[in-house]
Amino acid sequence: MNSTLGFSQDVNIKIGIKDSIQSKNLNENRAFIINLPKDYETSNKTYPVLYVLDGLQSNLIEAINVTNKLRTEMIIVAIPNTDRNRDIMPLSTPTYEVDNPGAENFLSFIGNELIPHIEKNYRTNGTRTIRGRSLSGLFVMYAFLVKPELFDNYIGNSAGWYADMDYYFGTLTDKSFKNKDQFIGKMLFVANSLADPFDPKKEVHTAMLEFSKKVKSELGARLSFKYVTYDNYGHVPYPSFYDGLKYVLNNNE
Repeated sequence: MNSTLGFSQDVNIKIGIKDSIQSKNLNENRAFIINLPKDYETSNKTYPVLYVLDGLQSNLIEAINVTNKLRTEMIIVAIPNTDRNRDIMPLSTPTYEVDNPGAENFLSFIGNELIPHIEKNYRTNGTRTIRGRSLSGLFVMYAFLVKPELFDNYIGNSAGWYADMDYYFGTLTDKSFKNKDQFIGKMLFVANSLADPFDPKKEVHTAMLEFSKKVKSELGARLSFKYVTYDNYGHVPYPSFYDGLKYVLNNNE
């Protein structure tokens, strides 16, 4: 039993370093896990940072695998949930009811507390990517519209909103796109499945098609944007993380 425990601890160390912040924005202690590049301790290099929402161990392992396949070295910060609905959702609607939507506070935690902590304590190069899936993919869209300056690259897998959220995100998009220059150099990759069981009426897909039109007509070449759909996958298409990170790493591939 001791050998099994020792093995488990060894695996955890290799996966990441546990850290936490007492957040004033959220009024709670928020834990997160950091995975450092293999040569971090022996080099003097600085690294881009990939922030992974829904930071379960499985999602951190997925991020490590994707970065390894792409042969890119990144500091990976996985942010586990404490109250997912509260943190991720900026509103409540009949389609997705939330008691206390708190996306604004969660974004403030990331921008005002987490990012400064990471950039103070680790050798970062200032390039930031955020990745969300499903509900946290919606949060990526929210962050892109509310604080586009916070990240360089935004990846949303199974991302978007339902029809009864159109009024909120439509207004937010129109307001955000008035300041066009804040999107210069940004990268946004959004992916959905056309066979998603959580979007049987294709409301999310339709919303993303309309959003795509607005991006192209309002922002044009100021940013790099790609909306991808998959036919043969369900919710959160398996290749979409790899495809999204490859896209932002290779700019306009």
